[in-house]
Amino acid sequence: MQKRHDDILSARLEQVVHAGVAHILWNELYTWYETQKIAARTWRDLSQRWDEISEGDEGRLMKVEGSGGIFLISEESIAAIYEEKSSDSV
Repeated sequence: MQKRHDDILSARLEQVVHAGVAHILWNELYTWYETQKIAARTWRDLSQRWDEISEGDEGRLMKVEGSGGIFLISEESIAAIYEEKSSDSV
């Protein structure tokens, strides 16, 4: 990975820590990792980088895939919009 791509990726991961979410285009991932297929090596590298940047305080790095790319979200910041309470089910 080129240094400038490494810096951009680190900034996106820091954005997840500070803003709760970041978006990466598929084309960016392919370019940064100089690959034609996003496979386990890429996901493992993202996870390791996340662990270093978040220092383990934000849980695992989660993703939501779309046609244009992925949204990265910390596990600790994900919550259901609505959770039914036992008294609501009656």
